[in-house]
Amino acid sequence: MKNKASWIFIGLLALIAGVWAAQQFMPTQAEVKATVYDPPKVIEPFELQRGGGSFNNKDLLGKWSLVFIGYTFCPDVCPTTLSDLNRIAPQLAANPAKEPVQVLFVSVDPNRDQAGKLTEYTHYFNPDFIGLTAEHTTLFPFTRQLGMVYSIVEQGTEGYYLVDHSASIALINPEGKLQGVFRPEFEQAFRPEREKGTVPSVDMQQLVKDLAVISKG
Repeated sequence: MKNKASWIFIGLLALIAGVWAAQQFMPTQAEVKATVYDPPKVIEPFELQRGGGSFNNKDLLGKWSLVFIGYTFCPDVCPTTLSDLNRIAPQLAANPAKEPVQVLFVSVDPNRDQAGKLTEYTHYFNPDFIGLTAEHTTLFPFTRQLGMVYSIVEQGTEGYYLVDHSASIALINPEGKLQGVFRPEFEQAFRPEREKGTVPSVDMQQLVKDLAVISKG
């Protein structure tokens, strides 16, 4: 009996040591910096346009989706964020979760950004990125569901204008529900902050770490 008890004790020690070691090298839920929704939020039916067709709730199923809003004339936030997402694309592809990760860029400037143009724009950064848009009647409720906002700034000459928009990145889970949001260091993506010369951007390495934890459940 003593030998059996000894082996049980040794086994328990090994189990505790293994759990402790794993915790030293794996990020935990407490270390996640993203805003995580529990339970995830349902996304109401929508239909956006992409080059060659449409994109709706069904296209979210079976994948983790990183969703970023902007427009092709954006001078700073959009090209910076898309470049950063391209830089971490290999790490996203190596995500330990079974489901793949897709990047969706939603233009909130449908007047100038047709679906075909969006495809060219997103493919400049990465051929796997998907460009989407729609009329404002669709875009407003869709972006609001993701906790994002945008506003047309009427200024400039010859019809040129800017669009203020959120710089956050939404995370949609393989069930098509809003799982969380990755936010930049400062939330303001609007003109007063940007005039100070600081471009709001999400910490991509933290995003990779957070996604690894969140996607494992």
